[in-house]
Amino acid sequence: MALESYDSFEAVKTRLDEIVDAVSDDELALDDALALYEEAVGLGLRASDLLEDNIETQQSVEGADEVSDEPSDDVPAQETGASVSA
Repeated sequence: MALESYDSFEAVKTRLDEIVDAVSDDELALDDALALYEEAVGLGLRASDLLEDNIETQQSVEGADEVSDEPSDDVPAQETGASVSA
């Protein structure tokens, strides 16, 4: 299965748990254990990518919230209903 198909941390963790169980078997061939190790490293990198994507998403959401909460300086006083007396 391609690593990109793991679209959540839960999916990555589930597969890593399966790998741990598989390599715990004393009768597992060394070549198979090495292949599982390489897959586990790739899954770790995939988890890191998912984390970075999540951080970027959170930052963009928080940035949008901050912008929408700030009052706009572009609106002249007459349009806001404030009276200007001379």
